[in-house]
Amino acid sequence: MNKIYRRTVLAGVFTGLTASLTAADALNPPIDPSKAIDMGVAMPTPLDKFIALTLLVKTRKIDWNGVFNAVAVDINPDDYTDTDVLIPQVLGLRIADGIMAVQAKDAELLGKAASDIEKLANKLKVSDNDLSRARRVRSLANEGKWLDVYRELGFLQQDIMQKLEENPKDQRSALLMISGWIQGSRYSSELIVAHYSDASSNILREPLLVAALIKKSEMLPAKTREMPSVALIDKTLPQLHKIVNVGLDAQIPKDQVEQIDKLATACVKEILKAK
Repeated sequence: MNKIYRRTVLAGVFTGLTASLTAADALNPPIDPSKAIDMGVAMPTPLDKFIALTLLVKTRKIDWNGVFNAVAVDINPDDYTDTDVLIPQVLGLRIADGIMAVQAKDAELLGKAASDIEKLANKLKVSDNDLSRARRVRSLANEGKWLDVYRELGFLQQDIMQKLEENPKDQRSALLMISGWIQGSRYSSELIVAHYSDASSNILREPLLVAALIKKSEMLPAKTREMPSVALIDKTLPQLHKIVNVGLDAQIPKDQVEQIDKLATACVKEILKAK
């Protein structure tokens, strides 16, 4: 984002927090960076980019439904049986689709995504009790309670990730996370191409996150990395990192934003054809 926009947002945040922070400083000791603990990477979500773009575009209409229809994957969960690689990858795609459906406020699109998420997660041995949120997501969407929908979808995503991370050696959470980010990047890049500016392109700047995803991909077992859908992502992530690794206030050229979409779309197609 440009300097003026970033400083305007930060000024508002700091104004609201100054009083409480002053009181808190008297009670809490200074932070010691040497004692910081790396808690890993949380499941990325494109929602922050959607919000930032909405603030930049302001009165111009964003065609959320149109972008959803252009990007979302149409899958049949019953077609997938590979619980080690493909189902986690496809589940990541559909979680990103679900977030976009919430942004579009389309109960029908969200209902299909939530149903697919439930079926795919069930194949990964996530219990029906843990997946009850998927049914609640559909119910709340039909009632038009979109804030509650997003909260429940976030909890559902968290429940699935926690289940997969019960075994620290389980590769499936990394596969889900990476594919979810790839699909989210397709949505974000499509939207930013349609509403391109120096500031909007900077929304895609996230070199540290992509570097963390590269590290996760590199830690996957050798046999898994030989799978075509994983191998292509392995090859693509460093290319994406190069594009989004720009200065704090720097723009990403429009042709490079289009390249993000192209590279991410190729990865998604490779996942879908591997069933």
